[in-house]
Amino acid sequence: MAAARTNRYSDRTTPVAVVLADAHPLVRTGLRVVLEADPALRVVGEAVSMSSLTMAVRTHRPAVAVVDVELPGVDAAADPARAKARLGDLPAHVLLVGETCDPELVLRLVTDRVRGFVRKSSPPPELSGAVAAVAGGHASLPVEVAGRLLDSYLLDASGHDELDVPLTRRERDVLRLMVEGNSTAEIASALVVQTSTVKSHIYHLLRKLGVNDRAQAVALAYRSGMLRSTIAQHSVTG
Repeated sequence: MAAARTNRYSDRTTPVAVVLADAHPLVRTGLRVVLEADPALRVVGEAVSMSSLTMAVRTHRPAVAVVDVELPGVDAAADPARAKARLGDLPAHVLLVGETCDPELVLRLVTDRVRGFVRKSSPPPELSGAVAAVAGGHASLPVEVAGRLLDSYLLDASGHDELDVPLTRRERDVLRLMVEGNSTAEIASALVVQTSTVKSHIYHLLRKLGVNDRAQAVALAYRSGMLRSTIAQHSVTG
C-alpha cells in the first residue's frame, strides 16, 4: 500500500473537509466542481443561509467553510459587526467569497476564524489554494487587503521600539517564512531541514515571544517593528 501523502499546505494526510454556503445553486455547483478537482479537498456539505450553515458545520465538522459575503443571515455589507460575530462563532475556519472585494469590509470581518477572501471571478487554483491555506491555519487575502493590513500594522509599529527578544538567526528565518504564509512543511523545504526541526523552532519562538500561536507571533512582529528588522537582515544576508 502506498504511503499517505501530505498536501502542499499542511501536514494533513487526509483531504480537507469543506462546507459551501451560497444561496445560488449554480454558484455552489461551480464551487464544488473547482474544489473537488483538487484531491486534497473534499466538499462534505452545502448551505443556503446562515442558519443552515451553522447546522451544516455542526453536523459535518469541516475544517473550512466557504461563505458568500452576501449569504442570507450574514449580509456582511449591511451589518459587518453582526456578520463578524456570527461567522466568528462557527467551529471552523472561514474563507469568504464575493463578486467584488471591498478591502475595508474584508478587514472588518477578519478574525481568528475568518481568515481569507477570494473573488468569485478568481482562477480555480486560487480558490482551492486559499481553502487549503486557510485549513492550514494561514491567512489568504487579496493583495489590496493584505496591503491595508500591513499599512495598519506598520503605522502602529511606528510608535513602538523593537522588542528586546533574543531570537537566533534561524528563528528569525522561520518567523519571516511564517509571515510569508508558508506551512511547516514549506518552511522545512525552504530551510532544508526536517519538519520536526521547524516545529521545534516554532515552539521556542512562540515561548520567547510570549504568544500562543503563529498568528499572534506574526502580529507581534509587525507591531513591534521586529519583522522589519528581520526582513532587513534577510535582504542583506540573503
